[in-house]
Amino acid sequence: MAIDFGLIIGNLIDIGFYNVILPFLLVYVVIFAILEKSKIFSTNDGSDKNQVKNVNSIIAFVFGLFVVASIQTVRYLQNLILDIVIIIIFILCVLILLAFIFGEDYDKLFRNSEGKVKGWISWSIGLIVFFVAIYILFNILGIWTTIGNWFNSTSLGSDFGTYLVLIIIGFIIYAVTKDDGKKVDKK
Repeated sequence: MAIDFGLIIGNLIDIGFYNVILPFLLVYVVIFAILEKSKIFSTNDGSDKNQVKNVNSIIAFVFGLFVVASIQTVRYLQNLILDIVIIIIFILCVLILLAFIFGEDYDKLFRNSEGKVKGWISWSIGLIVFFVAIYILFNILGIWTTIGNWFNSTSLGSDFGTYLVLIIIGFIIYAVTKDDGKKVDKK
């Protein structure tokens, strides 16, 4: 007897597993964990911890229900998760390629002699994560489409590539010709 996984996935879609149950569980667990970690409702007088846990659970439950009640919010969550998974797969592929190219010396690319991550790498990764997060947020909310439509509706849109190249050339000329303020002694 063969198991048809396509049929199983189709049945899960039909009963709302991906549109209701998984988003609810995700929001419930994340909100509950945040409330438990932040200890917003706990008191220092040693009151019952179960009571605080019950309050956190109810609040997380309500947040979860509000999220699944909004179809648009569920779509945002689904798109966010898909984007994050694609980025994780991309990062994994890059790391595999780096390990393949550099072999056992792969770890030396990112760590100094003390075993700590190099400072410039930390800043670079932080900036990349920030810009990727902004890109994902703009993509999910449809801001990129709005910006593209605005560029297309103005005369700037048709000449955008030209303006961008001119700005880049101007920046390069500025960077090459700027004065560092260092004086050289001529003898």
